[in-house]
Amino acid sequence: MKSIRAQLLAGLLFGTVLCTSAAAFLVYRMADHEADEQSDLRLRQVAWALPLWLGDEVKVPKEADSDDAVLVQVWNGPSRQIYLSEPSQALPRQPTQGYRTIAAQGERWRVYAEQRSNYFVQIAQPISTRQRVAAHMALRIVPPLLLLLPALAAIIWVVVGKATEPLERMAQAVRGRSPSALQPLEVSGLPLELLPIVTSLNGLLLRIDSAMSAQRNFVADAAHELRSPLTALKLQLQLAERSTDEAQRAASFRKLHERLERSIHLVQQLLTLARHEQTRSPPVSLSVDLMTMARQVVADHSIYAESKAIDLGMVVATHTLVVRAHAEGLQVMLNNLVDNALRYTQLGGQVDVLVGVESGKPYLKVVDNGPGVPELERGRIFDRFYRPDGNAVWGCGLGMSIVKNVVDSHGAEIELTNNPCGTGLVVTVRLPFAALA
Repeated sequence: MKSIRAQLLAGLLFGTVLCTSAAAFLVYRMADHEADEQSDLRLRQVAWALPLWLGDEVKVPKEADSDDAVLVQVWNGPSRQIYLSEPSQALPRQPTQGYRTIAAQGERWRVYAEQRSNYFVQIAQPISTRQRVAAHMALRIVPPLLLLLPALAAIIWVVVGKATEPLERMAQAVRGRSPSALQPLEVSGLPLELLPIVTSLNGLLLRIDSAMSAQRNFVADAAHELRSPLTALKLQLQLAERSTDEAQRAASFRKLHERLERSIHLVQQLLTLARHEQTRSPPVSLSVDLMTMARQVVADHSIYAESKAIDLGMVVATHTLVVRAHAEGLQVMLNNLVDNALRYTQLGGQVDVLVGVESGKPYLKVVDNGPGVPELERGRIFDRFYRPDGNAVWGCGLGMSIVKNVVDSHGAEIELTNNPCGTGLVVTVRLPFAALA
């Protein structure tokens, strides 16, 4: 596991070493330039300091420091050399006066030449001597900078440690919480760098708290709703066991089967609702033919419709209508809408499933001529376990809640309106995506 403090220490020290190296190079270049200027001036000063006449009896004093030594040459006339301070390092006479850089004796030289009366004076110094002087000047500055690195590392370690203390405090605040303590973290006094992290974490805690509250409510509601049918099943079973008459026993078992079917339906609806509430992430989109799906739903409910003598049909605008959506979710939604319509429509009624396109957007409609839903109660019909008052038809109050979950997960719209042909309800689901070609 990588430590932020160690990474910062390594990165800052590496940057410091790079900056020190760059500074040393710049100091060397400046020292080299300064040494060139000083050495050029010294060559001219030596030339000016020589007497007008030189002979073998005149000796230029040798410098104790080799870095200060120069080569002195004097000519009397065009080609007669009358003085040479170091015979082993003789250089050719330069054709012009002033400064020049030449290559001779296997190295580079800096030469100053000057004509004085009948004498031509030439003073020279190796370039390597100048570079050595510049390097010595730079090296006298770099070691103190390098000696500061350990002190700088200690300072960085302490400063970074102080700067990361809010991270440790935040970790302790989270570590010390129980699973049920999901209140937001305190954001006052936090550094600006930590504020986005804590804000995002607080948002996550709120979403988790909301999800856990919904789960607790769902479990409580489910337990409450299951208690009644299970109790009724037990009572009906006891009645069947105590029955002495064969006809009474048969009626009791018939009632027992009905209650068992209702319990199975309730459990299936609970499982469907739980699955859709837990998968709040955007559904995986696939190509779905709404016409084919609607025909399948109508076919699946045809036997139930015939048992109630309900005319279950389908009205379509075209043979195919393909969209990208969550196929299972849309089918569950349409199944619940058709099931509700058939369940609450009276014997001999009519239920139609409509599929089409309006303004480039596909829609699904379920139209019935049943009792409908009062406008004042339409706002609550999507609540779990809610059933309008005065309704004698058995139900668990979860179908429309499942429909709403599917609609919300697709970003669609659902609308409840009265049947324009008379009594009944029209449920319209408008999908937000365009139909595929």
